[in-house]
Amino acid sequence: MYLMDNIAASAATIKREKVNEPVLKIFPELTDSLKGCPRFLLDENAIATAVELSLGRPTVILEAIRNLRIPYPAMWVEWPERGREKLRTAFEDTYTSEERPVPERIGLFIEASDDGRRGKVTWAWNAPQDSYVTDFPNIAAISPYFDLDKETPQRQERIEGFLRGNLAKMWQDHPAQLEALFAIWRTADHRPNEWGWEYCGWLHDMGALEARLPELYADVYGEYIIVWTILLILTSSRTIVDYKPVDRSKLNKQRRILKRPPLFDHTEVTLHIGERHRDGQRGQPLGYKRKSPRIHMVSSFLNRRGDKHWIVQPFWRGEGETIHRQVKVKG
Repeated sequence: MYLMDNIAASAATIKREKVNEPVLKIFPELTDSLKGCPRFLLDENAIATAVELSLGRPTVILEAIRNLRIPYPAMWVEWPERGREKLRTAFEDTYTSEERPVPERIGLFIEASDDGRRGKVTWAWNAPQDSYVTDFPNIAAISPYFDLDKETPQRQERIEGFLRGNLAKMWQDHPAQLEALFAIWRTADHRPNEWGWEYCGWLHDMGALEARLPELYADVYGEYIIVWTILLILTSSRTIVDYKPVDRSKLNKQRRILKRPPLFDHTEVTLHIGERHRDGQRGQPLGYKRKSPRIHMVSSFLNRRGDKHWIVQPFWRGEGETIHRQVKVKG
């Protein structure tokens, strides 16, 4: 089951069983919000590519963010977490435990201002099926409130924790890149969202807030950069991903008869892979495997032809056999 459908099913269970628990009201509220926004489901290749971008030069990502606009007042994006397996295996000290297992699917609900430069991100994820935490998905109590035109100083304990993280360690010998990485995080203020304040109050009444609060921040703080690499892929003017609308209206008719909650329509997002580059295609030698798809962003640069000079704006370039490499640059 997709995460968005799992959230809707949880809301239906709460309504059907008349669960009177204020801390669970987030599920009906989030379900109502999901009904009124576009929903994008990334495949494993698309999310893996977003991860590769996040491991690229922070200076380039920061420059791209300065030209980014969120295209919708609200939007939902989710993906299978196994698509980021490469990242977890590369960093062996990634923190997981029985209480915090690797999620099965992760989702983002993004709310933005009219100009698409400010807003809030709500994280959600569900535990694997073999985990004992399977009743309801997890909704993050901490959200990044972002403003891409403003810098928000980060708390010292967040900076120290970030420096111990895997991403910062990559650039510890590159001051310019490390500063750009911090500048990306300074576009947001991580704090409890509206529902998160109630959840923290519930934890306080249970006597668990002091122990759990660092975990609530750890769940989402270090993930902030993936929000922007995903959006840079989705909003890129180059053909990087393919979109396939999925209509579930016929399926939902039968589900209504069975009194089951309806499933959401959505758009499947897949990496742009040509038909002629599939594994095992005719005419290739035995053991042939296609190269993994990769994209990167070309930073703006000064170009010259004769006595004419102009600035080339940032653009995406594809590498590997699976992406069409037609790049046209205008002055």
